[in-house]
Amino acid sequence: MLLVSLIAVNAFVLMRFGKNLDLGKWDWKLHLITFGFPFVECLVVTLAGEIGPTGAYCGVTGEISNLFLTTIPVLIVLTLNSIIYTLTWFKIRSETKRLAGTIGEKANSDRKSTQAAKTMSLFVLVFFIQWWALAVFGVWVLVTNQVPFAMFLLVTSFSNIGGILNGIVFLIMRRNRTRQPAPTQTVVTVSKNQTEATEAK
Repeated sequence: MLLVSLIAVNAFVLMRFGKNLDLGKWDWKLHLITFGFPFVECLVVTLAGEIGPTGAYCGVTGEISNLFLTTIPVLIVLTLNSIIYTLTWFKIRSETKRLAGTIGEKANSDRKSTQAAKTMSLFVLVFFIQWWALAVFGVWVLVTNQVPFAMFLLVTSFSNIGGILNGIVFLIMRRNRTRQPAPTQTVVTVSKNQTEATEAK
């Protein structure tokens, strides 16, 4: 969840401010957050004796532990990503319209940034598809403990298809890379009175 949130934030920053987040050499900051924070959480839960056989819920027992380790984080991340994803999508749409029919190095650079943001947004979309059922289940449990068995099946089914969905995103990325057009050549003609650039046909 942390990884997807950082991807969503990075896509938004890329589109809004035109820069990538500084994650350090070999993305060590990203790895520290995505692996370090869950490790601390699991250590606390283990020391508190809240680990046990609970099937679909990652071996965590107890209502409070489930609430703070699954329900609340998923709801926060889904809400945050929904807002960021919507803002990023509107920015991508406006940038796509602005860049339509333009040429030059700046336009090509902006197109690459837009394409990168689109690709990152796919990972956020995968997160929605994978974890919506768990979010609904968490809210349902807060209201009543009478959860239909079909809801359990949806949680276990959608929560475990992340690999398939990420594989689809990977194939889409490969397809987009092979479809990228060759860079447009530009011929620059210099005269005494003016300098003009014309697109080479």
